[in-house]
This record gives sequence, structure tokens and C-alpha cells, in this order.
Amino acid sequence: MVLELQDSTTSKHFNDNALSAANRAFQLLVTGPSPLSVDGRSIGHGAPVRLIDLGELKTLLLGPQAGDELKDAVWAHLVRRSRCDGPAWVIGCVGVAMPGLKNLASRTSQGCPVHVVDDIVSEMVTNFVAQLGRIDLDRPNILPRLLMWARKGALQVRARELASVELCGEMPEQVAMTGEPFLVLAEAVRCRVITSDEAKLINATRLEGQALRAYAARSGVPADRLYRRRRAAEARLARAIEEGQVSVSYDGPGSSFGG
Repeated sequence: MVLELQDSTTSKHFNDNALSAANRAFQLLVTGPSPLSVDGRSIGHGAPVRLIDLGELKTLLLGPQAGDELKDAVWAHLVRRSRCDGPAWVIGCVGVAMPGLKNLASRTSQGCPVHVVDDIVSEMVTNFVAQLGRIDLDRPNILPRLLMWARKGALQVRARELASVELCGEMPEQVAMTGEPFLVLAEAVRCRVITSDEAKLINATRLEGQALRAYAARSGVPADRLYRRRRAAEARLARAIEEGQVSVSYDGPGSSFGG
């Protein structure tokens, strides 16, 4: 099952990314005459003995009276519903976990460029959702373990992205300061240092600031493969510029990203 939680634009403050998209979907599920609800009688451990919509349930779990046994009982119930009762309950799980996910997103993306933040948050939500189908419900601390897996995915993307950003920073200073990056890419394609597809990838995810995971989804290529392809292309480009193979003076014939 694939849930589209990624918006087309990005924001460093999570106003327009996978978390905000999930939160909007969650709000639709918990408003109106028939909000997504659980029966407190099936939860036990001090839960109100009545229907509890998931918005109220989220608030209940954040309160000082919510003990670990209640939290695990709630999360075991929510995860089972997500496995058996369709995508609405998957979104419900993300919505109830939203405070923890937002805190995690803030901590794992601190100091990152906007497009990196977007990829971090996207991977974090993706890992969280994936673990709903795998997490052992017989062990305690269900939500902390879900968040641990979400954090692992977020940190992996952060490491990959920042490594690529550092690689870009190794390019000669005159390119970053006085060169027109698009023309540098065009010249690199003309000189066969990088391919047209690699130039398009670098242009979209570096110069235009598109999230790599969103670019991967549109192109139908796995994100991990594109990370490796971009890193290799940027390494060749940096080396070619340093060795003078790629001209950045623009006195010669130009080229476009044809094909």
C-alpha cells in the first residue's frame, strides 16, 4: 500500500511537506459527524468507556494521566486497525503520532537546506508507515520503537544528502562565485563528463531545490539509485572543472540538455 503524503512544494518549517499533508488528511478524518474513532471499552487501562475520536485520543495520550500501559494498549489497537482496516487507519496512526514526529523532524533536520529537510521528513514518514506492518505488538514501548525506525530513516537521508552537499562545496571557488551553474552543466554534457539525465537531475535537485525523493517518484527511479547517480556525476563534474576539461568561461559553443 502506498500513501501519497508528499506535497509538491517544500518548507523548512514543515508547513508544506509530508507531515503537513498527513496532518491535513488526519484533520479531515477526525472532523464532521462521523470522525474516525475507537471504542474505549476495547482499550481498557483507564480509557473512557465510550467512543473516542482520534483527535481526542491524541490529546489523551499527551496528558499526564496517560501511563505506559494505556499508551501501549492504544497503539496496539491502532496498529492492528492500520493492518486490517485500510489507509484511513494508517493516516490515523500518523496523526496520533504527530507530536512525536514533528519533534523528530525538527531535531533530525536542524541546520539542513530546505530541499534536504523535505527529503528527511518524507523518509521519516515513509519509515514510520512501513513499520506499522512489522512492529512487534507484544513488546512494550510501541510508539517509541516506531519513532526509532522513523529516526533511522531520517538520519540515513540526512547523511546522504549532506555528504552530497559537501561534495558540491569542493568545486572550484570561481564556479560557485562567478559561473552560471546551468551553463556549467550544459558544458559538462557537451564534453561528455556527465549525461543529459545526470545534468537534469543535478539541475532539478540542486539548482531548483526540488526534493530528490519527489524527483525520484516522478521519474520512476528509486531514490537510493538517484542519490548514488548524483553523487558520482557531481564527483566527475568537480574533477573535470578542476582539471580544466569543462570550460566555465562560456566563450565556446554552448549546449542544451537535449534528449
